[in-house]
Amino acid sequence: MNHLSRNAVLALIGATLVLHTAEEYLEIPSFLSAGRLPQWLPRPSLMQNPHGIHVALVIATVLPLAVITLAILRPHKVLLILALFIESILLVNAGWHIFASVITGGYAPGVITAVLINLPFGIYVLRRAVKELWIGAPTAWKLMGTAVVLHLVALGSVLAG
Repeated sequence: MNHLSRNAVLALIGATLVLHTAEEYLEIPSFLSAGRLPQWLPRPSLMQNPHGIHVALVIATVLPLAVITLAILRPHKVLLILALFIESILLVNAGWHIFASVITGGYAPGVITAVLINLPFGIYVLRRAVKELWIGAPTAWKLMGTAVVLHLVALGSVLAG
């Protein structure tokens, strides 16, 4: 069976990240102006300013892309693990987007790419990484657990801000 190379998989992590953040970047302003956030949810200052969200999304895209690029150009175990951590974050983020869509009662910016691309691709990447011994199963679970904690901290920071 003809598999994608490890570097192709890493490059696709970057591509899926770009697609996902592009959806968020384009859709967040209209989502916020339509008043789609539930009334009971606090209005964090970051959510009031589309420019601030855009800057955060650009940073959240460029920095991981730099890590992925380094993992491709300079194959070291630490860089590979960091690239797989980025994929773990995207996978956990897919769950967050599903939850956000339930809370808002409809579309939440990023949910389309999260569900149709990041969720299945993230499962594929982590299963393949374990199967082909890029990392062990305990490391994959640690990456996922850390991604969950990171999302909870980020959510708390946004809601508190």
